[in-house]
Amino acid sequence: METTLELALFVLVGLTGLLVMRLGWSRSKGREQDFPPLFFGLWLVSTVVWNTFFSSVHIPGLFDISIERILFLVLICSCFMQGKRERVVMPRVNHSIELWMAIFLLVCIVSMSINGFEAIHPVYPKPWFIFFTSYLVPFIGFLYTKYFLRDDRAIRFVMTTFFVLGVYLSLTAFFERAKINFLVFPAYILDPHVLMHLDRARGPFLNAAFNGLGMTIGFVAGVYLLPRFRGGKRLLMLLLLGLFFPAIFITYTRSTYLGFLLVLGALLFVYRTHVSKWKLTPIIISLAVVLTVANSGKLFSSNRSSGGIAEMREVEIRFQLIDRSYKLFESHPFFGVGLAHFSVAESSPDALQDAQHNHLIGMAVELGVVGASCYLVILILIFRRLYALAKDPRNDTVERANQIIMLCTVFTVNLLTNIFVEPAYCEFINVNTFVFAGIIDRFYSQPDILDGPDA
Repeated sequence: METTLELALFVLVGLTGLLVMRLGWSRSKGREQDFPPLFFGLWLVSTVVWNTFFSSVHIPGLFDISIERILFLVLICSCFMQGKRERVVMPRVNHSIELWMAIFLLVCIVSMSINGFEAIHPVYPKPWFIFFTSYLVPFIGFLYTKYFLRDDRAIRFVMTTFFVLGVYLSLTAFFERAKINFLVFPAYILDPHVLMHLDRARGPFLNAAFNGLGMTIGFVAGVYLLPRFRGGKRLLMLLLLGLFFPAIFITYTRSTYLGFLLVLGALLFVYRTHVSKWKLTPIIISLAVVLTVANSGKLFSSNRSSGGIAEMREVEIRFQLIDRSYKLFESHPFFGVGLAHFSVAESSPDALQDAQHNHLIGMAVELGVVGASCYLVILILIFRRLYALAKDPRNDTVERANQIIMLCTVFTVNLLTNIFVEPAYCEFINVNTFVFAGIIDRFYSQPDILDGPDA
Protein backbone atom coordinates (compact mmCIF):
# COMPACT_ATOMS: atom_id res chain seq x y z
CA MET A 1 0.00 0.00 0.00
CA GLU A 2 2.82 2.38 0.91
CA THR A 3 4.57 1.69 -2.39
CA THR A 4 1.36 2.35 -4.30
CA LEU A 5 0.87 5.72 -2.57
CA GLU A 6 4.49 6.72 -3.23
CA LEU A 7 4.15 5.83 -6.90
CA ALA A 8 0.86 7.72 -7.22
CA LEU A 9 2.34 10.78 -5.50
CA PHE A 10 5.41 10.72 -7.73
CA VAL A 11 3.31 10.48 -10.88
CA LEU A 12 0.97 13.28 -9.69
CA VAL A 13 3.91 15.61 -9.01
CA GLY A 14 5.51 14.70 -12.32
CA LEU A 15 2.38 15.31 -14.36
CA THR A 16 1.77 18.61 -12.57
CA GLY A 17 5.29 19.67 -13.46
CA LEU A 18 4.71 18.61 -17.07
CA LEU A 19 1.54 20.72 -17.21
CA VAL A 20 3.44 23.77 -15.98
CA MET A 21 6.24 23.16 -18.50
CA ARG A 22 3.69 22.66 -21.28
CA LEU A 23 2.21 26.09 -20.57
CA GLY A 24 5.68 27.62 -20.56
CA TRP A 25 6.52 25.92 -23.86
CA SER A 26 3.24 27.08 -25.43
CA ARG A 27 3.83 30.70 -24.44
CA SER A 28 7.43 30.67 -25.65
CA LYS A 29 6.31 29.26 -29.02
CA GLY A 30 3.49 31.78 -29.30
CA ARG A 31 0.86 29.12 -29.96
CA GLU A 32 -0.94 26.41 -28.07
CA GLN A 33 0.65 22.98 -28.22
CA ASP A 34 -0.73 19.99 -26.32
CA PHE A 35 2.29 17.79 -26.43
CA PRO A 36 5.73 19.47 -26.45
CA PRO A 37 8.86 17.40 -27.19
CA LEU A 38 9.81 17.93 -23.54
CA PHE A 39 7.27 15.30 -22.55
CA PHE A 40 8.45 12.89 -25.23
CA GLY A 41 12.02 13.29 -23.96
CA LEU A 42 10.86 12.54 -20.43
CA TRP A 43 9.21 9.33 -21.64
CA LEU A 44 12.48 8.30 -23.35
CA VAL A 45 14.29 8.81 -20.06
CA SER A 46 11.64 6.81 -18.21
CA THR A 47 12.24 3.75 -20.46
CA VAL A 48 15.78 3.67 -19.03
CA VAL A 49 15.36 4.76 -15.41
CA TRP A 50 11.70 4.65 -14.29
CA ASN A 51 10.84 1.16 -15.48
CA THR A 52 9.34 -1.77 -13.59
CA PHE A 53 12.67 -2.44 -11.86
CA PHE A 54 12.52 1.04 -10.34
CA SER A 55 8.93 0.89 -9.10
CA SER A 56 5.74 -0.84 -10.14
CA VAL A 57 2.31 -1.78 -8.92
CA HIS A 58 0.85 -5.16 -9.85
CA ILE A 59 -2.81 -5.21 -10.84
CA PRO A 60 -4.19 -8.77 -11.04
CA GLY A 61 -5.17 -9.69 -14.57
CA LEU A 62 -3.29 -6.76 -16.09
CA PHE A 63 0.33 -5.80 -16.69
CA ASP A 64 2.36 -4.09 -13.96
CA ILE A 65 1.89 -0.32 -13.74
CA SER A 66 5.13 1.69 -13.75
CA ILE A 67 6.00 5.35 -14.23
CA GLU A 68 7.24 4.64 -17.75
CA ARG A 69 3.99 2.94 -18.73
CA ILE A 70 1.87 5.73 -17.25
CA LEU A 71 3.86 8.28 -19.24
CA PHE A 72 3.39 6.20 -22.38
CA LEU A 73 -0.40 6.09 -21.94
CA VAL A 74 -0.47 9.87 -21.43
CA LEU A 75 1.69 10.20 -24.56
CA ILE A 76 -0.88 8.26 -26.59
CA CYS A 77 -3.77 10.34 -25.27
CA SER A 78 -1.95 13.59 -26.01
CA CYS A 79 -1.21 12.50 -29.57
CA PHE A 80 -4.90 11.76 -30.20
CA MET A 81 -5.90 15.12 -28.73
CA GLN A 82 -3.44 17.04 -30.84
CA GLY A 83 -4.19 15.08 -34.00
CA LYS A 84 -7.92 15.65 -33.52
CA ARG A 85 -7.53 19.41 -33.07
CA GLU A 86 -5.13 20.13 -35.91
CA ARG A 87 -4.17 18.21 -39.02
CA VAL A 88 -0.51 17.17 -39.14
CA VAL A 89 0.75 18.19 -42.56
CA MET A 90 4.09 17.42 -44.18
CA PRO A 91 5.24 17.88 -47.75
CA ARG A 92 5.86 14.78 -49.85
CA VAL A 93 4.65 12.36 -47.20
CA ASN A 94 5.34 8.71 -47.95
CA HIS A 95 3.51 6.13 -45.82
CA SER A 96 5.25 2.97 -47.09
CA ILE A 97 7.14 2.37 -43.84
CA GLU A 98 3.96 2.71 -41.80
CA LEU A 99 2.20 0.29 -44.13
CA TRP A 100 4.88 -2.38 -43.69
CA MET A 101 4.89 -1.81 -39.94
CA ALA A 102 1.16 -2.50 -39.88
CA ILE A 103 1.66 -5.69 -41.94
CA PHE A 104 4.45 -6.83 -39.62
CA LEU A 105 2.31 -6.21 -36.51
CA LEU A 106 -0.49 -8.18 -38.11
CA VAL A 107 1.91 -11.10 -38.70
CA CYS A 108 2.86 -10.97 -35.01
CA ILE A 109 -0.80 -10.98 -33.93
CA VAL A 110 -1.59 -13.93 -36.18
CA SER A 111 1.45 -15.77 -34.80
CA MET A 112 0.26 -15.22 -31.22
CA SER A 113 -3.28 -16.25 -32.15
CA ILE A 114 -1.95 -19.57 -33.43
CA ASN A 115 0.77 -20.26 -30.87
CA GLY A 116 -0.55 -18.47 -27.79
CA PHE A 117 -0.38 -15.02 -26.18
CA GLU A 118 0.88 -16.39 -22.86
CA ALA A 119 4.24 -17.97 -22.04
CA ILE A 120 4.34 -21.78 -22.05
CA HIS A 121 6.41 -21.69 -18.86
CA PRO A 122 6.47 -18.87 -16.23
CA VAL A 123 10.24 -18.36 -16.51
CA TYR A 124 9.92 -17.22 -20.13
CA PRO A 125 8.57 -13.84 -21.31
CA LYS A 126 4.99 -13.60 -22.51
CA PRO A 127 4.62 -13.23 -26.30
CA TRP A 128 2.25 -10.28 -25.92
CA PHE A 129 4.87 -8.55 -23.72
CA ILE A 130 7.53 -9.03 -26.41
CA PHE A 131 5.03 -7.77 -28.99
CA PHE A 132 4.53 -4.53 -27.06
CA THR A 133 8.11 -3.79 -25.99
CA SER A 134 9.85 -4.90 -29.18
CA TYR A 135 7.51 -3.71 -31.90
CA LEU A 136 4.27 -1.92 -31.04
CA VAL A 137 5.70 0.69 -28.65
CA PRO A 138 8.81 1.37 -30.81
CA PHE A 139 6.62 1.74 -33.91
CA ILE A 140 4.48 4.27 -32.03
CA GLY A 141 7.72 6.08 -31.14
CA PHE A 142 8.49 6.19 -34.87
CA LEU A 143 5.06 7.66 -35.67
CA TYR A 144 5.33 10.35 -33.00
CA THR A 145 8.83 11.30 -34.12
CA LYS A 146 7.80 11.53 -37.77
CA TYR A 147 4.54 13.41 -37.32
CA PHE A 148 4.94 15.48 -34.14
CA LEU A 149 8.59 16.61 -34.13
CA ARG A 150 7.79 19.50 -36.41
CA ASP A 151 10.96 21.57 -36.48
CA ASP A 152 14.68 21.53 -35.88
CA ARG A 153 14.24 22.75 -32.30
CA ALA A 154 12.12 19.72 -31.37
CA ILE A 155 14.55 17.27 -32.96
CA ARG A 156 17.52 18.90 -31.23
CA PHE A 157 15.67 18.56 -27.91
CA VAL A 158 15.31 14.81 -28.44
CA MET A 159 19.00 14.59 -29.41
CA THR A 160 19.86 16.49 -26.24
CA THR A 161 17.81 13.96 -24.28
CA PHE A 162 19.88 11.11 -25.74
CA PHE A 163 23.10 12.99 -25.00
CA VAL A 164 22.16 13.73 -21.38
CA LEU A 165 21.15 10.08 -20.95
CA GLY A 166 24.57 9.06 -22.30
CA VAL A 167 26.35 11.34 -19.82
CA TYR A 168 24.25 9.90 -16.98
CA LEU A 169 25.08 6.33 -18.08
CA SER A 170 28.80 7.19 -18.30
CA LEU A 171 28.93 8.75 -14.83
CA THR A 172 26.92 5.87 -13.36
CA ALA A 173 29.39 3.42 -14.93
CA PHE A 174 32.27 5.13 -13.09
CA PHE A 175 30.40 5.14 -9.78
CA GLU A 176 29.42 1.51 -10.29
CA ARG A 177 32.95 0.24 -10.93
CA ALA A 178 34.52 2.51 -8.27
CA LYS A 179 32.06 1.15 -5.67
CA ILE A 180 30.72 4.64 -4.90
CA ASN A 181 27.38 3.05 -4.19
CA PHE A 182 25.52 6.07 -2.79
CA LEU A 183 25.87 7.82 -6.16
CA VAL A 184 24.57 4.86 -8.17
CA PHE A 185 20.96 5.58 -9.22
CA PRO A 186 18.69 3.67 -9.38
CA ALA A 187 19.90 1.45 -6.55
CA TYR A 188 18.70 -1.76 -8.22
CA ILE A 189 21.77 -1.54 -10.50
CA LEU A 190 23.80 -2.98 -7.61
CA ASP A 191 21.29 -5.70 -6.74
CA PRO A 192 23.42 -8.82 -6.05
CA HIS A 193 20.45 -11.09 -6.71
CA VAL A 194 20.58 -10.17 -10.41
CA LEU A 195 23.88 -11.75 -11.38
CA MET A 196 24.01 -11.00 -15.10
CA HIS A 197 26.97 -8.71 -15.93
CA LEU A 198 27.43 -7.82 -12.26
CA ASP A 199 31.19 -7.76 -12.95
CA ARG A 200 30.81 -5.00 -15.57
CA ALA A 201 29.29 -1.53 -15.90
CA ARG A 202 25.74 -2.67 -16.61
CA GLY A 203 23.82 0.47 -15.66
CA PRO A 204 20.02 0.64 -15.28
CA PHE A 205 19.63 -1.90 -18.12
CA LEU A 206 21.33 -4.57 -15.95
CA ASN A 207 23.06 -5.55 -19.17
CA ALA A 208 26.51 -4.27 -20.17
CA ALA A 209 25.84 -4.55 -23.92
CA PHE A 210 22.69 -2.40 -23.74
CA ASN A 211 24.42 0.00 -21.36
CA GLY A 212 27.31 0.41 -23.78
CA LEU A 213 24.92 0.93 -26.68
CA GLY A 214 23.08 3.60 -24.67
CA MET A 215 26.41 5.41 -24.14
CA THR A 216 27.30 5.10 -27.83
CA ILE A 217 23.93 6.58 -28.81
CA GLY A 218 24.53 9.45 -26.38
CA PHE A 219 27.99 10.05 -27.86
CA VAL A 220 26.62 10.23 -31.41
CA ALA A 221 23.84 12.58 -30.27
CA GLY A 222 26.50 14.82 -28.69
CA VAL A 223 28.51 14.90 -31.92
CA TYR A 224 25.29 15.67 -33.82
CA LEU A 225 24.65 18.67 -31.54
CA LEU A 226 28.26 19.90 -31.32
CA PRO A 227 28.33 22.13 -34.45
CA ARG A 228 25.44 24.19 -33.06
CA PHE A 229 27.43 25.26 -29.98
CA ARG A 230 30.00 28.01 -29.67
CA GLY A 231 32.43 29.24 -27.02
CA GLY A 232 32.10 27.88 -23.50
CA LYS A 233 29.15 25.64 -24.34
CA ARG A 234 31.20 23.95 -27.06
CA LEU A 235 34.12 23.40 -24.68
CA LEU A 236 31.77 21.86 -22.09
CA MET A 237 30.32 19.55 -24.76
CA LEU A 238 33.82 18.39 -25.75
CA LEU A 239 34.72 17.68 -22.12
CA LEU A 240 31.53 15.69 -21.61
CA LEU A 241 32.14 13.72 -24.83
CA GLY A 242 35.52 12.74 -23.37
CA LEU A 243 33.71 10.89 -20.55
CA PHE A 244 32.33 8.33 -22.97
CA PHE A 245 35.67 6.75 -23.92
CA PRO A 246 36.64 5.26 -20.52
CA ALA A 247 33.00 4.60 -19.61
CA ILE A 248 32.47 2.49 -22.73
CA PHE A 249 35.68 0.59 -22.03
CA ILE A 250 34.54 -0.51 -18.56
CA THR A 251 31.47 -2.22 -20.00
CA TYR A 252 34.00 -4.92 -21.06
CA THR A 253 31.68 -5.92 -23.89
CA ARG A 254 32.84 -6.70 -27.42
CA SER A 255 29.65 -5.64 -29.21
CA THR A 256 29.95 -2.24 -27.52
CA TYR A 257 33.59 -1.90 -28.56
CA LEU A 258 32.72 -2.79 -32.14
CA GLY A 259 29.83 -0.32 -32.29
CA PHE A 260 31.91 2.50 -30.81
CA LEU A 261 34.76 1.75 -33.23
CA LEU A 262 32.25 2.07 -36.08
CA VAL A 263 31.29 5.53 -34.79
CA LEU A 264 34.93 6.59 -34.47
CA GLY A 265 35.62 5.25 -37.97
CA ALA A 266 32.75 7.32 -39.37
CA LEU A 267 34.11 10.42 -37.63
CA LEU A 268 37.62 9.75 -38.89
CA PHE A 269 36.94 8.82 -42.51
CA VAL A 270 33.45 10.09 -43.45
CA TYR A 271 32.56 13.02 -41.18
CA ARG A 272 33.14 16.32 -42.96
CA THR A 273 35.17 19.21 -41.57
CA HIS A 274 35.94 22.70 -42.80
CA VAL A 275 39.67 21.90 -42.63
CA SER A 276 41.61 18.97 -44.11
CA LYS A 277 41.93 15.84 -41.93
CA TRP A 278 44.65 14.08 -43.94
CA LYS A 279 47.42 15.09 -41.52
CA LEU A 280 45.44 14.25 -38.40
CA THR A 281 44.16 10.84 -39.53
CA PRO A 282 47.56 9.01 -39.62
CA ILE A 283 48.41 10.42 -36.17
CA ILE A 284 45.17 9.14 -34.65
CA ILE A 285 45.51 5.72 -36.30
CA SER A 286 49.15 5.40 -35.17
CA LEU A 287 48.23 6.39 -31.61
CA ALA A 288 45.39 3.85 -31.56
CA VAL A 289 47.71 1.08 -32.82
CA VAL A 290 50.40 1.92 -30.23
CA LEU A 291 47.87 1.92 -27.36
CA THR A 292 46.35 -1.36 -28.57
CA VAL A 293 49.73 -3.08 -28.87
CA ALA A 294 50.88 -1.75 -25.49
CA ASN A 295 47.74 -3.13 -23.80
CA SER A 296 47.25 -6.21 -25.97
CA GLY A 297 48.02 -8.56 -23.07
CA LYS A 298 45.04 -7.22 -21.15
CA LEU A 299 42.68 -6.41 -24.00
CA PHE A 300 42.98 -9.82 -25.64
CA SER A 301 42.86 -11.81 -22.44
CA SER A 302 39.92 -13.97 -21.38
CA ASN A 303 39.46 -11.84 -18.25
CA ARG A 304 36.45 -9.53 -18.54
CA SER A 305 37.89 -7.05 -16.04
CA SER A 306 40.72 -6.34 -18.49
CA GLY A 307 38.71 -6.23 -21.68
CA GLY A 308 37.98 -9.90 -22.27
CA ILE A 309 38.09 -9.82 -26.06
CA ALA A 310 39.53 -13.35 -26.18
CA GLU A 311 36.88 -14.79 -23.85
CA MET A 312 35.39 -17.54 -26.03
CA ARG A 313 32.73 -19.21 -23.88
CA GLU A 314 30.00 -16.77 -24.92
CA VAL A 315 31.08 -17.08 -28.58
CA GLU A 316 30.63 -20.86 -28.37
CA ILE A 317 27.15 -20.39 -26.88
CA ARG A 318 26.17 -18.13 -29.77
CA PHE A 319 27.31 -20.69 -32.33
CA GLN A 320 25.25 -23.33 -30.52
CA LEU A 321 22.22 -21.02 -30.67
CA ILE A 322 22.77 -20.45 -34.39
CA ASP A 323 22.90 -24.21 -34.95
CA ARG A 324 19.67 -24.67 -32.97
CA SER A 325 18.08 -21.81 -34.95
CA TYR A 326 18.99 -23.42 -38.27
CA LYS A 327 17.34 -26.69 -37.28
CA LEU A 328 14.18 -24.94 -36.05
CA PHE A 329 14.00 -22.83 -39.19
CA GLU A 330 14.26 -25.95 -41.36
CA SER A 331 11.25 -27.40 -39.55
CA HIS A 332 9.14 -24.18 -39.64
CA PRO A 333 10.43 -22.05 -42.53
CA PHE A 334 7.37 -20.00 -43.51
CA PHE A 335 5.53 -18.93 -40.33
CA GLY A 336 8.08 -19.89 -37.66
CA VAL A 337 7.63 -21.49 -34.25
CA GLY A 338 5.71 -18.52 -32.83
CA LEU A 339 6.59 -15.14 -31.36
CA ALA A 340 8.75 -15.51 -28.21
CA HIS A 341 8.73 -19.31 -28.57
CA PHE A 342 12.35 -19.84 -29.57
CA SER A 343 13.41 -20.99 -26.09
CA VAL A 344 10.64 -23.58 -25.73
CA ALA A 345 10.25 -24.82 -29.31
CA GLU A 346 10.79 -28.58 -29.67
CA SER A 347 12.08 -28.91 -26.11
CA SER A 348 10.61 -29.50 -22.68
CA PRO A 349 9.09 -26.28 -21.26
CA ASP A 350 10.83 -27.08 -17.97
CA ALA A 351 14.27 -27.25 -19.62
CA LEU A 352 15.83 -23.79 -19.53
CA GLN A 353 17.05 -22.70 -22.97
CA ASP A 354 18.96 -19.54 -23.83
CA ALA A 355 17.21 -16.94 -25.95
CA GLN A 356 18.62 -16.31 -29.41
CA HIS A 357 21.27 -13.59 -29.25
CA ASN A 358 20.84 -12.47 -32.86
CA HIS A 359 17.70 -10.43 -33.45
CA LEU A 360 17.17 -11.21 -37.15
CA ILE A 361 17.99 -14.92 -36.81
CA GLY A 362 15.67 -15.19 -33.83
CA MET A 363 12.93 -13.38 -35.75
CA ALA A 364 13.34 -15.73 -38.71
CA VAL A 365 12.89 -18.72 -36.38
CA GLU A 366 9.90 -17.28 -34.52
CA LEU A 367 8.03 -15.54 -37.37
CA GLY A 368 9.45 -17.41 -40.34
CA VAL A 369 10.27 -16.02 -43.75
CA VAL A 370 7.02 -14.05 -43.76
CA GLY A 371 7.71 -12.04 -40.59
CA ALA A 372 11.45 -11.59 -41.14
CA SER A 373 10.86 -10.41 -44.71
CA CYS A 374 8.40 -7.74 -43.56
CA TYR A 375 10.86 -6.47 -40.97
CA LEU A 376 13.71 -6.44 -43.51
CA VAL A 377 11.56 -4.39 -45.90
CA ILE A 378 11.13 -1.79 -43.14
CA LEU A 379 14.91 -1.60 -42.65
CA ILE A 380 15.53 -1.39 -46.40
CA LEU A 381 13.05 1.48 -46.74
CA ILE A 382 14.82 3.38 -43.96
CA PHE A 383 18.20 2.95 -45.63
CA ARG A 384 16.64 4.05 -48.93
CA ARG A 385 15.57 7.26 -47.16
CA LEU A 386 19.15 7.77 -46.00
CA TYR A 387 20.46 7.17 -49.51
CA ALA A 388 17.97 9.66 -50.96
CA LEU A 389 19.02 12.25 -48.37
CA ALA A 390 22.70 11.70 -49.19
CA LYS A 391 22.06 12.04 -52.94
CA ASP A 392 19.96 15.19 -52.59
CA PRO A 393 22.12 18.14 -53.80
CA ARG A 394 20.45 20.40 -51.23
CA ASN A 395 22.18 18.36 -48.50
CA ASP A 396 25.67 18.71 -49.98
CA THR A 397 26.89 21.05 -47.26
CA VAL A 398 29.14 20.27 -44.32
CA GLU A 399 26.41 20.76 -41.73
CA ARG A 400 23.61 18.86 -43.47
CA ALA A 401 25.88 16.04 -44.66
CA ASN A 402 27.24 15.49 -41.14
CA GLN A 403 23.75 15.24 -39.67
CA ILE A 404 22.86 12.57 -42.22
CA ILE A 405 26.16 10.74 -41.56
CA MET A 406 25.50 10.69 -37.82
CA LEU A 407 21.92 9.44 -38.28
CA CYS A 408 23.10 6.67 -40.60
CA THR A 409 25.86 5.74 -38.14
CA VAL A 410 23.65 5.56 -35.05
CA PHE A 411 20.98 3.55 -36.86
CA THR A 412 23.63 1.12 -38.14
CA VAL A 413 25.18 0.78 -34.67
CA ASN A 414 21.76 -0.21 -33.30
CA LEU A 415 21.40 -2.92 -35.93
CA LEU A 416 25.00 -4.07 -35.42
CA THR A 417 24.44 -4.53 -31.68
CA ASN A 418 21.27 -6.51 -32.41
CA ILE A 419 23.42 -9.06 -34.24
CA PHE A 420 25.13 -9.95 -30.95
CA VAL A 421 22.36 -9.45 -28.37
CA GLU A 422 18.59 -9.94 -28.38
CA PRO A 423 16.95 -6.50 -27.91
CA ALA A 424 13.44 -7.87 -27.38
CA TYR A 425 13.75 -7.58 -23.59
CA CYS A 426 14.99 -3.97 -23.56
CA GLU A 427 12.37 -1.40 -24.51
CA PHE A 428 14.77 1.55 -24.81
CA ILE A 429 16.97 -0.21 -27.38
CA ASN A 430 13.96 -0.89 -29.60
CA VAL A 431 12.43 2.56 -29.04
CA ASN A 432 15.59 4.53 -29.79
CA THR A 433 16.14 2.58 -33.02
CA PHE A 434 12.78 3.64 -34.41
CA VAL A 435 12.96 7.16 -33.00
CA PHE A 436 16.04 7.65 -35.17
CA ALA A 437 14.19 5.99 -38.05
CA GLY A 438 11.40 8.53 -37.53
CA ILE A 439 13.87 11.41 -37.63
CA ILE A 440 15.32 10.02 -40.87
CA ASP A 441 11.85 9.76 -42.42
CA ARG A 442 10.97 13.27 -41.23
CA PHE A 443 14.11 14.69 -42.86
CA TYR A 444 13.30 12.75 -46.02
CA SER A 445 9.84 14.35 -46.10
CA GLN A 446 11.06 17.81 -45.13
CA PRO A 447 14.84 18.27 -45.72
CA ASP A 448 14.73 21.99 -44.90
CA ILE A 449 14.42 21.33 -41.17
CA LEU A 450 18.02 20.04 -41.25
CA ASP A 451 18.93 23.72 -40.94
CA GLY A 452 18.52 25.41 -37.59
CA PRO A 453 19.90 28.24 -35.48
CA ASP A 454 23.14 27.93 -33.55
CA ALA A 455 22.93 27.50 -29.79
